Amino acid sequence: MPLNITSRWLQRRRRKAAQARLDETIERAAKLGITPERVLEEYRRIAFANLSHIVHWGDTGMSFKPDGELDPEDIAAICEIVESAKEHKLYRVKLYDKRAALDAIARYLGMNLPAASPPEEEPTTNDKEDPYDALIRELDRLAAKADKGSGGEAPAA
Repeated sequence: MPLNITSRWLQRRRRKAAQARLDETIERAAKLGITPERVLEEYRRIAFANLSHIVHWGDTGMSFKPDGELDPEDIAAICEIVESAKEHKLYRVKLYDKRAALDAIARYLGMNLPAASPPEEEPTTNDKEDPYDALIRELDRLAAKADKGSGGEAPAA
């Protein structure tokens, strides 16, 4: 069934509105200096950051490397720094999620990475058994076990 004139007009109007919003977003991004390359660069910093470039571990615990040894590339990947309250020593350095950054890079580059395989389910004694029947059987087993623990007497109604 062909579209009537009103439907075609509404579709065209929606396309024009969507294109106007897209143009506005692109213009705003350009004013702010946000480019796909710059976004990809930030993802790269997070995805390939190495904690050993930021801190070192010793007998006294963890501490930041000296300023001259810290690379701004690695500093950009720091999400959180926690000090111990009493000793004011470095307690934890948390980096942004590397996997999320790697996934975003892969999507941007069109890489078709294999999906993680789902965990294998625990085998059941009878794969064809109705789950409802299995639940009833398990509840009966638990009730029998509880009855044995209470001397075998049924609870009063």
